[in-house]
Amino acid sequence: FMSGQKANYLDFFKTVGKSKRLLRSGPVREGIKDPESVAEHSFRTGVIAMVLSDKVGNNLNKDKLIKMALIHDIGEIITGDIVVQRGEIIDLTLRDSKEEQERIGIKQIFNQIQEGEIYAEIFEEMIARKSPEAKIFWQFDKLDLAITALEYEEEQGKQLDEFFLDANTHMKEPLLKKILNEIIKSRKKEYQESLAEKMGVEI
Repeated sequence: FMSGQKANYLDFFKTVGKSKRLLRSGPVREGIKDPESVAEHSFRTGVIAMVLSDKVGNNLNKDKLIKMALIHDIGEIITGDIVVQRGEIIDLTLRDSKEEQERIGIKQIFNQIQEGEIYAEIFEEMIARKSPEAKIFWQFDKLDLAITALEYEEEQGKQLDEFFLDANTHMKEPLLKKILNEIIKSRKKEYQESLAEKMGVEI
């Protein structure tokens, strides 16, 4: 990271701004009209972290969780948005290689500012998935995925069971499971039945 060189804030903020134009590949694959950008996803995940961090777990570091939300997909500016989970199936090899590329991307991007290594360390903690914050963070991330999928279903009449299956595999925290359940119950009845069948549960 930077040693003595001048921070280039303008280049840094312009680089980060590219996430506003990078579309999320899951919705693109499903033929969603006007799919959200990586930045839009990160924004609401940040709001979820801001509002729910104090309501889940014990003494979680809210500041760190909000930072995780803001930076978790910044590496995709370099790598592109690669889908590593379809429904309940996670491709761990692909996920590892994506995160390794993003790790390099994060270092390149944050190397432009003096305090960059702090954010790179938070990114490392997040992808290690071991700290209480990292474990909760990925549930926040998937909660946003489910809300977005519900919005696409309501606005565009698509059936997106796969996104809800994906979110469900990550949800452990009782409050977040409860919110996910509310999201699923807001779907059309036939979509709920289809999802229940895939999950092997009664609705």
